[in-house]
Amino acid sequence: MNSLFNTPFETGLRAMLILYTTQGHGMTIDRITAYDFMTIYGNDLGVSEKNLHGINHFSFSELTSKRATCSEGVKAFVLDGLISVTRNRDGFLYSLTDSGKKYVEALDSDYKTQYIEIIKNVHDKYDQVTETELIKTINQAAVRALRR
Repeated sequence: MNSLFNTPFETGLRAMLILYTTQGHGMTIDRITAYDFMTIYGNDLGVSEKNLHGINHFSFSELTSKRATCSEGVKAFVLDGLISVTRNRDGFLYSLTDSGKKYVEALDSDYKTQYIEIIKNVHDKYDQVTETELIKTINQAAVRALRR
């Protein structure tokens, strides 16, 4: 049996939710990955009352592999015409196409609703923070988790 958990498809869908929620903000794959991680483990990072994927003592070890999986998922949705890509001095920026917006709007689940609420908190808190600072924030949370 094939699993949809932690696949490029699943992370690509979450990337689409991020881009949908932060419309007007083209994002690099690093920011998308950091936002996704912060949303999934929102309690550990102080942006939610719970972790969407539960308590996981190895959650912080996922960040490196999450970037590669997220990149694959985003690329697949670029090829499908749901995500667009542009290039600027910071690198490649991704945003939703009109088809991508319609796709996200057609999704209906409690998970989508919860994810979007948390991503709003993440974006409100970290919109003006550099990607380097985002990763630093995640790493500091990992150190705190190890001390518990």
